[in-house]
Amino acid sequence: MKPAFNTEGFKKYQQKINNDVFNKVIDGVIKLNDIIRKDASLGEGFCIGHSYFCGGDLTTERLKAIIEYDIKPMLREYWFDNDEKYLEESRELTRLVE
Repeated sequence: MKPAFNTEGFKKYQQKINNDVFNKVIDGVIKLNDIIRKDASLGEGFCIGHSYFCGGDLTTERLKAIIEYDIKPMLREYWFDNDEKYLEESRELTRLVE
């Protein structure tokens, strides 16, 4: 299943949540997915899905936890041999929820 951040359904969901931090994180993940998609060792199948951001109370603290405990470990696996890339992309996501 491909990430559905740009679908009409997710856009409506995003509008309903009406949270600036959430919007920044989603924009950041969409940009990150472009980087992942273009990475020759990864590609489209490694893109981060929208399901991480569906359901529950998506407070800033919850978004921080999703980034810290779900997405960053995945990025560590993706770029296990490229510390610089991992740190760059991890810092960028973390910055969005500070």
